[in-house]
Amino acid sequence: MQSNDGPAIDETSSSSSSSSSSSSSSFSSFSSSSVTVTITKLTTNKRKSMLTVNGYEFHFKDYNKAKTIKFLRCASRNCGILLHKSFSDEFVRFSGKMTDHSHLPNTAALGIRTLREKLRQRAEHERLPLQEIAEQEVRAGLLTGEALAVLPNILNLGHNLLHNRRKLMPPLPQSCDFNIPDEYRKDYLNRDRLLLHDSYDPQFQLHESVYKRPEGRILVWSSDVQLKLLFDSEKLYMDGTFCTAPPNFNQVYIIQVIHHETFKLYLFH
Repeated sequence: MQSNDGPAIDETSSSSSSSSSSSSSSFSSFSSSSVTVTITKLTTNKRKSMLTVNGYEFHFKDYNKAKTIKFLRCASRNCGILLHKSFSDEFVRFSGKMTDHSHLPNTAALGIRTLREKLRQRAEHERLPLQEIAEQEVRAGLLTGEALAVLPNILNLGHNLLHNRRKLMPPLPQSCDFNIPDEYRKDYLNRDRLLLHDSYDPQFQLHESVYKRPEGRILVWSSDVQLKLLFDSEKLYMDGTFCTAPPNFNQVYIIQVIHHETFKLYLFH
C-alpha cells in the first residue's frame, strides 16, 4: 500500500507528556501552524492496539512496503482520514491533504473505553471484589454526563469482569486432594488469615486424643474480624446444604450472625 503525499508535521516542535494511568497513556503531542495532534494509546475489546487522535478512534490498516511505517484509518467506515505513525508510536503525518473528519468525535465512547480498560487491568492483577473495583473506577473516572448516560450499571460492570478475573484463578481441582495456594489462605488484601482449618494439612492437625480425623476433607473459612463478630453475637443462624456443594465435596455448612439488622455469613466449611 502506497501513501498519498501530504504535508509532513514539523516534528521539531513536538512535546510529549505521559499519563499515570496503567490502561492508557497520552504519549505525544505534535503541533504545526495548521494542526495540533494529541495521540492516546488504548486497547480494543479484543486486546488489539488502537489509537485515539484528538478524540477520534483509529485502527491499524496496513504497513508501507519497507515495513517502517504503520497506516491507521479512522474507526468510522464512512470517514476517509488516514494517518502514518512509526513503530515507536510516534505520529508522522496525515495521509493526503484531508485532515478534517466527516463526523464529530465520540467522547462518551472514548471515556467508557478508557474506563473499561482500567477495570480489566485491575481485575486481572488485584483481588478486590469486582463490584468494588467498578465503583472505585467510576468515581475516579470523572466521566461526562453523556458517558454516564450510556454507562452500564455497576452490577453489570462487575459481572463483565468475571472473565478477566478467571485468569488469576488456578484450574478447578479434579478431586478433594489438592493444595490450596497461599493467596487463597488469606483475605483479598493478602494480609489476614482466612483459612482456619484444613483436615488434610499437617499444620492444622489437632491432637488425636481429643480429635478424631474425619474420613473426608474439611475446610473451614473465616476472617478474624468475622470470628469476633460471631463470638459477640447473641443469636446465630446455622444451615447446611448438600445441593449447592462444590465438586468433590458433599456439603456446605454456614454460620450467620445478625449485623446491622441483617444476616451476615461469618463462617463456612
